[in-house]
Amino acid sequence: MTSPRTLLLVLASTAAAVGCGGSQMQTHTDGDTTYWQDVAPIYDAKCVRCHQDGGIAPFRLDRYGEAKANAAAELAAVQGGIMPPYAMVHDGSCGSFHDERTLTADEKAVIQRWVQGGGLEGTPVSLPPPDQPTLEGAVDVSTPVFSPVAQGGELAEFDEYRCFLMDPPATAAGAFLTGYDVTPGDAAIVHHVIVYVVDPQAPGQGAASAGKTNAAIMQGLDAASPDRLGWPCFGSAGDGVNVSGAPVTWAPGQGIVAYPPGMGAPISATDKLVVQVHYNLADIPAGSAPRTDQTKIHLRFAPTVDRQVVFLLPDLFLGSLDSATPDSLPPRQADTAYTWKVTGSDLGIDGTAIPSVDLVAVMPHMHGRGIRQQLRIGAGDPPACAAHLENWNFHWQQFYFYDQPITITAGSKVQLTCEYDTSRDTLPVMPGWGTKNEMCLAVMMVALPAP
Repeated sequence: MTSPRTLLLVLASTAAAVGCGGSQMQTHTDGDTTYWQDVAPIYDAKCVRCHQDGGIAPFRLDRYGEAKANAAAELAAVQGGIMPPYAMVHDGSCGSFHDERTLTADEKAVIQRWVQGGGLEGTPVSLPPPDQPTLEGAVDVSTPVFSPVAQGGELAEFDEYRCFLMDPPATAAGAFLTGYDVTPGDAAIVHHVIVYVVDPQAPGQGAASAGKTNAAIMQGLDAASPDRLGWPCFGSAGDGVNVSGAPVTWAPGQGIVAYPPGMGAPISATDKLVVQVHYNLADIPAGSAPRTDQTKIHLRFAPTVDRQVVFLLPDLFLGSLDSATPDSLPPRQADTAYTWKVTGSDLGIDGTAIPSVDLVAVMPHMHGRGIRQQLRIGAGDPPACAAHLENWNFHWQQFYFYDQPITITAGSKVQLTCEYDTSRDTLPVMPGWGTKNEMCLAVMMVALPAP
């Protein structure tokens, strides 16, 4: 590795959408627990961003009638740790995370008392609507209007991966990306969005490059399907394209991703952006009219930062497709695990130009069979627990930010274990890019050493 911008992206496949700061709980102790006096302030602070008119949640929590009607489901979700959606174990036993969007033990107890006490209304009060998260100063780029077509085959039966080339916003030239958000044009079919940074004059990579520049390779990929926009790009930005970064990785449920203060990913004045969109058509009824999408990516930039961030996307389960006998998951198992191991050196930390990096956030990623995931990093055997996610839900993916970053050196051991439910499968489950295949990925946002 010769520079921070070429820190290895092992494999490419996927914040804060829900919740906000601490609630302003005003529980009274001289009477019954009621919705307006006790529960509504909690819901307003930590739930109403989604559970309101026009929100993404299935019912409202800012109105007594709907809250009362769904009280049993609310209590079950709260007690089970399902809502607000924060699946990362955050009790200090495995990494130290920002968890301000979760409910405290006292808040959970208030909701339990209210539900078990009959869901009393109390005296109606006016609560200001919670502030909606925004990415101040962001500029937008958009993919073209596109109608995806499932590519078929064992690894992408219902899916299309399509890449679109675009110029960065004028404000990005020579600046640093410090945050992003993504608005899918058709949320029902957009499985994930990744934005790659590509130097068009840099040489391509691998046998597919044939000594050509990135610009020539992308031109050829685009020309290969003249009747359709963009080009197919399973895995990364296209066969032979040499990417220098992937600063935007979005999946359903994520919301705004703001990098830690003082951190950003560089975009040079000559760079291009390649937007990879994974379209999933598995749930679209046969015979339906063609779907179209135009996805917006909201990007925030700063002229300078204290430290550069890069994203590592290792998935050795998916990587096994390069071997003659790819790995697979056994069928008919209620809980089956897959583990891969690498070192910091394998991830591109060379010990010299990049002696170490700090892991500042992690975003687990699997597909529909996922149950839980555990990331371990360190010198021991096994390495120390760094992140433990329970109750995986594909529709609520996000970056989990560390209170205390974890340092990764060239000699660090990095181990990821993904657990799956294959009880409904009758054949081995293959890794792959398709929604019906599986992945075992932990997207790692890491900060490079300060200059």
